Amino acid sequence: MASPPFMYKFSSRSLFCSVIFFVALFYGAPAAQSQALPFLSDSTSYLWPTDATRYLSSTFAETRSAHLHAGIDIRTWGREGYEVYATRDGFVHRIGISASGYGKVIYLQHDDGSYSVYAHLQRFEPRLRAYADSIRMQDHRFELDHLPEEAVFTYKKGDIIGYTGSTGVGPPHLHFELRTPDFRPFNPLLTNLQVRDDIAPTISALAIESLHPNSLHYQSYRIIEPLADRNDTPHFGTLFLDSPAGLAVEVYDEANRTPNKYAVHALTLIAGQDTLFHSTVDEFGYDTSQMMFLDRSYPILAEKKRGFQRLYIANGNRLSFYRSVKNRGILALEAGEYDIRIIAEDLYGNRSSAKATVIFGNDSASRTITSVPAYPIVSADVAWQHQPIPPTTLKPVPAFAIGRPVHTKSPAGPVKGNRYRAASRQLKQPTPQQLLPERRHTLSSPENRAWLEIPADALYDTLSVLLTYEDKENLPVIRFTPGHLPVDAPMTLSLILPESIADAPGIGLYSYDEYRSKFTYIDSDITNGLLRARIAEFSELRIRRDRTAPWIGIPKQVKDAGGSFIVHLPVVDQNSGIDYRRSTITINGVRGITEYDKDKNLLIYYHPNFLSGDDSLRVEARVYDRVGNLSDRTFTIPASSN
Repeated sequence: MASPPFMYKFSSRSLFCSVIFFVALFYGAPAAQSQALPFLSDSTSYLWPTDATRYLSSTFAETRSAHLHAGIDIRTWGREGYEVYATRDGFVHRIGISASGYGKVIYLQHDDGSYSVYAHLQRFEPRLRAYADSIRMQDHRFELDHLPEEAVFTYKKGDIIGYTGSTGVGPPHLHFELRTPDFRPFNPLLTNLQVRDDIAPTISALAIESLHPNSLHYQSYRIIEPLADRNDTPHFGTLFLDSPAGLAVEVYDEANRTPNKYAVHALTLIAGQDTLFHSTVDEFGYDTSQMMFLDRSYPILAEKKRGFQRLYIANGNRLSFYRSVKNRGILALEAGEYDIRIIAEDLYGNRSSAKATVIFGNDSASRTITSVPAYPIVSADVAWQHQPIPPTTLKPVPAFAIGRPVHTKSPAGPVKGNRYRAASRQLKQPTPQQLLPERRHTLSSPENRAWLEIPADALYDTLSVLLTYEDKENLPVIRFTPGHLPVDAPMTLSLILPESIADAPGIGLYSYDEYRSKFTYIDSDITNGLLRARIAEFSELRIRRDRTAPWIGIPKQVKDAGGSFIVHLPVVDQNSGIDYRRSTITINGVRGITEYDKDKNLLIYYHPNFLSGDDSLRVEARVYDRVGNLSDRTFTIPASSN
């Protein structure tokens, strides 16, 4: 593959490895080794894992949709096929292939028990690729998650193990991780691996998260953009507070000669002379990865898709980032005026700060804080506003506004007092259910049409929540009040479908994002009218009907980067999505592995022994969407186009 004009393409691996020493000197001394990595000896050295570039598109512990980023992403200029090297001597601990997540991925284990991970690969090196193919061809499956026997595939530092790509998620790049012997991801830039960075972070916005004056439950947020710089220091003006509040900051780092924005390494909050909060991001465990929702402000993330990092610690947050904390980082001060300073620092010591003035109007906010609830609280009045009126009461009962009757006329005339009392008894005011962490719960709708099984490890903290159910044109809608709440482990939803749709084709479960008017399909099982699904948050859920089968385009035969012939089949389904596991492609009666590239809207026919010949190709495709709609088409690719 040709490199960009301003990059050198090394003609041999030995030349590349020789240049690494020079590049390390050019980029400066290695970063100080973290105390959190005692297994690394002073002599441990890593090789930069690709000849693509030494520039990053993402760094360690950045905000992702549902977790923390566990590695660094190395730029490949939008191209695929650059060499990927073993960063140290090791053997293949695990290989994986999937349509999402890491795509094609290799896990190497090293002699000290630690690991390196190489993801989104275009392909494995030939010997490892043949091994993976031999497993997949047994049942023609696309996906693979396999642990070879130890030392079956061993590599020396600098050996080629694969090639960069975009599998799992695009655009093209190499996702690279280092993990401790107990499988905890740590920042690769804590080792001798370096990038050129002499640019200080930027603090771009501040958020105030208002807390209940007594219980400290989250209530609302307000985003503040910085005022004109004062001596090159952003200032967020004067903040007037009468009750405790938490701060969150939108901040990013940059590096030389790349436009990407990165996560910062350390954050500090100082009020007056007191350091209220200090965090340093070196490593974390996969069992705490989803606590990104507590380290970041999940209400802002849900509504604005902006990653504000909290400068305080909510209950249930077990991340290992926090080095120094007073009052859990909450602003709870005596009446008076305070200078607030926020400091952001990257891994190379580049530092920036921002300022604000906080004025507390009374002493009621001042207290010692040992607990900050992770979830907001819902009152009975709020829950009552969200309770749907059962269909049987729509005629001729009165309308309700925040729990109080509004006298209206029905077709039958004025509502009599006894009929109003009967309607009131039918519409009992709902009561949110209190759920405790580390306990199993079952949350049910008032009609017992839907119920949610919550495992003991799902909740970050005590939660008061209401589940409501209603039918809209015989299609169930389930709401949680409050909504958009994250959890730490999946929950199981059960839903009794209305008889009219219990056996109807195309029925599926979707989460609904009202901020973006967007539906997202959720995998579910429907048996005898009972739908069951695993859900990862308290969000609005809707049953929808999809009657449209996938669209299939014209197939095309091409060569992949490894020299094998494959067939690309364009497919699109805009509702539930393509079910690539169930879809099949055969060529001249021979079934192959049906791979799927979601970003490119392609099903891909792959067979290790597929050769292009002079004869035409008969392509038979059966393409399903995720609720069972089928498109079935047959094509002939003329010999002249092979």
